Amino acid sequence: MIKHKTKGKFKLRLFFSVGSLFICLALIVSLLFSTTAIRNAKSTEISSSQIVLDRVSAQVDSLYEQMNIAATSITKNDSLKQIISSLNTAGAEHTSREYMEQLSEERIIQKTLINMMFSPIISNVMLYNRECGYFYYTGIYLSDRELIAATLAENRAIELLTEANASALYYGPHLNDWNSSSRTVLSVCKNFSDNSITRDTMVEIQVPYSVLADICTQNTFSNEKEILILDSEYNIIYPYEQDEYVITDEQLASVLENIKNGKTDNFANSYSYNSSGSSLTPFTTVLISNNKTMQSQNISYIATTVFTVLLVLLAALIIMFIILSVVTKPLKQLINHIDNLQLDQDTCLDLPEDIFDEFEIINTSFNHMLKRLEQSIAQNYELQIRESNANLTALQAQINPHFLYNALNAISAASEVYGSEVTTRMCQGFSSMMRYITSKEQIVPLIEEINHTKNYLEFMKISNDGNSSYELQIDSSLYDLRIPKLTIQPFVENCFKHAFECSAPPWKISLQFYISQKQWIIIVEDNGQGFPDDVLKELQVFKETTLLDRNFSYKDIEIDGLGLYNTFARLYAHFSCKFDFTVSNLSPGSRITMKGVLPDD
Repeated sequence: MIKHKTKGKFKLRLFFSVGSLFICLALIVSLLFSTTAIRNAKSTEISSSQIVLDRVSAQVDSLYEQMNIAATSITKNDSLKQIISSLNTAGAEHTSREYMEQLSEERIIQKTLINMMFSPIISNVMLYNRECGYFYYTGIYLSDRELIAATLAENRAIELLTEANASALYYGPHLNDWNSSSRTVLSVCKNFSDNSITRDTMVEIQVPYSVLADICTQNTFSNEKEILILDSEYNIIYPYEQDEYVITDEQLASVLENIKNGKTDNFANSYSYNSSGSSLTPFTTVLISNNKTMQSQNISYIATTVFTVLLVLLAALIIMFIILSVVTKPLKQLINHIDNLQLDQDTCLDLPEDIFDEFEIINTSFNHMLKRLEQSIAQNYELQIRESNANLTALQAQINPHFLYNALNAISAASEVYGSEVTTRMCQGFSSMMRYITSKEQIVPLIEEINHTKNYLEFMKISNDGNSSYELQIDSSLYDLRIPKLTIQPFVENCFKHAFECSAPPWKISLQFYISQKQWIIIVEDNGQGFPDDVLKELQVFKETTLLDRNFSYKDIEIDGLGLYNTFARLYAHFSCKFDFTVSNLSPGSRITMKGVLPDD
């Protein structure tokens, strides 16, 4: 006997295998965890940026809405509209009375404009008409009258308003044209549009640039985020005349091009942006972000995560090695036991001499015992198959003598009535049926079973003096359906034996063979007396307790003569339980319906 000295290869292989698996899993978990964290950080950044953008955009719209309300309240002032109409229609020469009236009207205008200074953000309110040459204002003092006159002469606000077909003009940050100082303002212009006399008179509301700057500057922006405002031509109007931004010029050009092409947001590794168009003004508010800090944070987070996972993995591998050493100790003892095992007094396990792997030793030791077990199972299975075939043959064999007795009686009766000619035809038909019945084929095409059944019906038609008739409806696609032999004719024979026994002729039998919803269906109908109620109940019990039993076998069916139980059992067994039947009574007669799933081929 060869004594095998195990070298613990299994423990080492298991350690390296499980260790490699742990390392792969740890790397995958680290990657997934880091990816998820980065994705969440990105999602949070996008969400927070969109919230900030929406808030700033709403505040900018609110600013322009206040300016628009102030301008609208002036243009809708009825008393002021009358004065404007009077000013626009007055001639060049004035009487002293007319001059005094004009001074009074100017005071009303000034008072109305001053009333618009209720908002602390408004710096100037101006009312002017280029064609009539008048200009009124309130707010920050405008000292350069020549500049005002020149600006009024060149003012095209009414033309721009007409071309835009809008109710108001919204100007982004620009230098105040009415003042020689380099003061940047925002403006909203609106005209008296009620009639043609006043429509050329404009009202302009100005707000200092610093108001907009306060809205667009957030304490959390630092040097990583910045608000831009674009005009309808996608030019940057805020920040006003700024050369450097939180992103590079190439990135900024890409952002403007994307927005122009309808891409309202984008998140790249180095930068991102969100944009929102205004429903009030022609401006687009954009929040641009420099993502370098977030990139650095992500890299640091990934490195920390990987380092932590590796430390945990190393500790797990050490613990696993200790556990494997303890677990594999009984395995070594088992190998020693197998090495000393004898099958009998003279035979030992024949193990190769060069095996050092524990499980290979166990596998080799029990391999020949497994072969013996397989041989035993195969022999037992073969015996079961033979027993099943014997039961099937016994069930089918009982049909032959039963049918033979009935047929010979019918020929004998017909010979006494019709003579030799009819008897000869019956004998020929009987000969064809006997050849079919005694053939060695146990499973036949459906068309052969139908032809046999048709011979039997012709045979019975003659023996019953023409009092019986039949009808066949066959779907040609079912010709090749394989069924057990003698599984249709017994149902027809049952009609003559029982259904027509106590009913007066003419007797009719209908056979239908067709396909519906991927199932073959066979229907046998007669106009006889039908089944007794107790027989119907017994058939239902037979179907539920025997055929539907998962442990059903032929041994469950008693061999006690030809009957419906026999035929149903054979069909059920042949179609591997994919078979069903129903038996019901008609008025008059009965119907037997059988169906099963069509084979895939």
